[in-house]
Amino acid sequence: MTTENSLREVLDMLGEPAIRRGRTNGAWRDLESDLGFALPDDYKTIIDAYAPVHLYGHLYLHHPATERWNLRRWINETVTAWSEVEWDNKIDGDPRAILGTDELRFGTPDGLTPLLGSDRGETVFLARDRAGKPLIFAENGEEEFFCQSIPFAEWLRQYMSGEDAVGPGSGILYPGPVKFRSLPMTPQDPGSEWFGPDRSG
Repeated sequence: MTTENSLREVLDMLGEPAIRRGRTNGAWRDLESDLGFALPDDYKTIIDAYAPVHLYGHLYLHHPATERWNLRRWINETVTAWSEVEWDNKIDGDPRAILGTDELRFGTPDGLTPLLGSDRGETVFLARDRAGKPLIFAENGEEEFFCQSIPFAEWLRQYMSGEDAVGPGSGILYPGPVKFRSLPMTPQDPGSEWFGPDRSG
């Protein structure tokens, strides 16, 4: 499935954004300058349309242009935390074997860059194979990685469709519209919940 088709399916599944922020080019430019490479357009389209938000009961989507739930800060903190892990020689789905490297790096062009996390302890990473093709590595919270050569939008479609997007047996299917929960933007913000379009058809 092409990136465009996957993105269209995800946007149809999620429906109209609650906030029409539009592409925030300056914030993305600053983030990508930190990283030294561009993030995928389908990822940026989804983030610009819906983040920051708690999605599908589990996923946290940050945004680079907000003070709270800031994506640039979250990526930097997550990269730092993962870089401090002492990796042994046995990792299920070891990214080093797939990426052709002896060292596991984070937040670099030849390493793993975090895109989002979940309240189940999962972390989803972007990487590129030796030919430069994008890869999605989903880590299940127990340092076990599941790799797919798919666009980010396709990974998100799988997750929200109850497929095993974070490894065998990981899928959770919630029938009906996709649930959104706003993330508090101030300490006094009570938050709100809403739902995407009906998915029964």
